Amino acid sequence: MRLTGWLLVGLVYALLGVGFGFVRAAVGLGLALLILWLGLSYFRAAGEVPPDAQPDSDPGDLKYVCKVCGLELRVEVATTDRAPSHCREPMVPVTRSGLRPL
Repeated sequence: MRLTGWLLVGLVYALLGVGFGFVRAAVGLGLALLILWLGLSYFRAAGEVPPDAQPDSDPGDLKYVCKVCGLELRVEVATTDRAPSHCREPMVPVTRSGLRPL
């Protein structure tokens, strides 16, 4: 805090100390400054923009195509190693170039 801020705190402490007691004024001002500091630091942190997340892998790596109707399906999170089915037929895995993997 600057000198003017500390002078203002001292003036408020003196005025409150005369009316309510100096110990109560010290505790009250201490708590008020703590709450003010916590509030300002919270809003300062909330205003910061987080960095962009770096993907671990390319989500378009796992694609499947239906042999019957030609539906393309991109799988981002696979729970099993089994290919999904469409039109009651298992779908064929393809790579980014559109060709079947070896």
